[in-house]
Amino acid sequence: MYKRLFLLMGLLIIQYSSLLFSQGLFDDFNESKINTDNWEILNTKWGENPSKGKHGGVVPDNVYIQNGDLVVRALGDNYKGPVKGHGQNTKVGGVIATKEKFASGIYEVRARICPRPGALSAFWTYYYENESFNHEIDFEFPGRNQAPYKPDDSDLTWGLFSNWRGISEDEHRTADKYLGNQVDGEYHLYRFNWHAGSETEEAKIEWYYDDKLIHQSNEQIPDHPSQFFVGIWFPWWISEANFDIDYMYIDWVKITPY
Repeated sequence: MYKRLFLLMGLLIIQYSSLLFSQGLFDDFNESKINTDNWEILNTKWGENPSKGKHGGVVPDNVYIQNGDLVVRALGDNYKGPVKGHGQNTKVGGVIATKEKFASGIYEVRARICPRPGALSAFWTYYYENESFNHEIDFEFPGRNQAPYKPDDSDLTWGLFSNWRGISEDEHRTADKYLGNQVDGEYHLYRFNWHAGSETEEAKIEWYYDDKLIHQSNEQIPDHPSQFFVGIWFPWWISEANFDIDYMYIDWVKITPY
């Protein structure tokens, strides 16, 4: 009788633990392929401003698993290989996005970002309905390219931290912050804690680099569940992509909902 009781209790604990785990996400990319139960592999283009510069979007060929890492490949202006982009075959990146939408929680990525200031390494949440309902949290590199700085000022010792509830000037908050050397060949931990707000807790976002608090925003905080995106693309507001091929390596991604 006691043996069956202990067995039943064990099964209940396992089921409860599985339920808790299923509410979040952890992927250490130790399978041979990207787990498409968890991730969408994007094949598209967005954010192009032809008057300021074109890019080739993101394609599935540029994201794959190798040696226990998610590898994101960046194809710069000097690329002449076989991979095809959208509209052009240079300035082509790769991005994956969670199939599930997540809200308040802890978002963590252990990675070695791309060591090129002309390729944007980024981790972000995104939900869009219209121009006045655009909920987004960004953790981007390089930084130091927003006004009064120019694209040529892009610097990988800085990061760009932003949060959005719409696209107008008064509906988002953006900050450039100094991080130090991120391209030292070591993996670093990128994290933000997203508190959407409640009756007992203030809405805020806290960004951390290697467990050190770097920036906090208390205004225009998103509150809509969103997909989480990881990858590289080529916006017009960063440096020129004066290289052939380079990479970002991601050891693991973890999302822990509150």
